[in-house]
Amino acid sequence: MSPLEIHVAGVGINYHPAERSILTLHVQTKSFPTVQEAESSVASIINSLCDAIAPYCPQNTTTGSTKLEDNAAISHYSLKSFETSQGRDRVQDSSYNSTLSFSKSSSYQHTFSASADLIIEFRDFALLARLATTIGSMENVKIKCLEWVLTPSTRATVEAKARKDAARHAIRKARDYAEGFGGLSEEEAVSKVRAVLVKENVQYTTYTKAKIHLGKAKSGSIQKSEWDYEPQDVGVEVKVHARFTVDNE
Repeated sequence: MSPLEIHVAGVGINYHPAERSILTLHVQTKSFPTVQEAESSVASIINSLCDAIAPYCPQNTTTGSTKLEDNAAISHYSLKSFETSQGRDRVQDSSYNSTLSFSKSSSYQHTFSASADLIIEFRDFALLARLATTIGSMENVKIKCLEWVLTPSTRATVEAKARKDAARHAIRKARDYAEGFGGLSEEEAVSKVRAVLVKENVQYTTYTKAKIHLGKAKSGSIQKSEWDYEPQDVGVEVKVHARFTVDNE
């Protein structure tokens, strides 16, 4: 009689509080008659943002690169994109009749705008709350997205635990089936159920648990002028498919 073969899937999920937050800011200028004016405007806004965050992100005075200091509130910032776009605005002459929605003498002129994305990686979430509140009220600047991430070393540790949990999950299921279909006792299932093939899902899944809420003053009243960005839990899910056999001996 051929040995009993069991195919099962195991899932492991492990969570860890976020260690970094990545804030993406989008800068969009108004329309200008020339490309140069549009580019100059967006550059001016980006420079103002960089001046605001530079004190919290030490840089090498010689190369201008960000120093890798563990205690820096902002670990890194960089410009992700810089784009210009062209449009058309309607222009009317002095004889334009305001009672008419269109005028035969009206014409169009080309206009230009510019945009850019600035990426900021925070270690200090209290600073994130202060700067995001201030920046969010700036003209021509909006918060595009906020991501919560782990450092590479922590993520590797979280993934390792998730893999072990997925393996234990698959083994537990295989032993349960061996007891149910093979008539083994719990002790026999431990010794006779063996894995012969393991296939891991190549793509790991990352989750976050939202914890953003309004901050409270000491009196307990809600302060709507500043958001409290509490770090979210970042979770990694690992899925594994395994084939087990049950020894007949």
